[in-house]
Amino acid sequence: MIDHVGLFVKDANERADFYEQLLKPLGYVKKHEFPGAVCFANVEDGDSVWLESPKDGNPVVPTHLAFHAASEDAVKAFHAAGLSAGGVDNGQPGPRPNYSPTYYAAFIHDPDGNNIEACLQ
Repeated sequence: MIDHVGLFVKDANERADFYEQLLKPLGYVKKHEFPGAVCFANVEDGDSVWLESPKDGNPVVPTHLAFHAASEDAVKAFHAAGLSAGGVDNGQPGPRPNYSPTYYAAFIHDPDGNNIEACLQ
């Protein structure tokens, strides 16, 4: 199991509001905030994701990060929250039978180009 993961964004403190809205439907809340780093933790199991500003002028390299959702409604709420917060649609909520027969997901590009997914398997 992964305890936490770091996701690089252009400016972690600037992106905190976006991620706070995006991850709320999945049960995440802002737990810590420091210059250049913000932590969001899942209220049920404590798993966390850290937004990090690049160090030493390194560029942000977009990545894909998927979060488990508790229900199809949570996936839909995640997608709507992402669009409302300024994200870009990268896949409407719906079944993805090409992944597996029961896979249901939605995808949002954050303002830095990261592909953020909520899924239910």
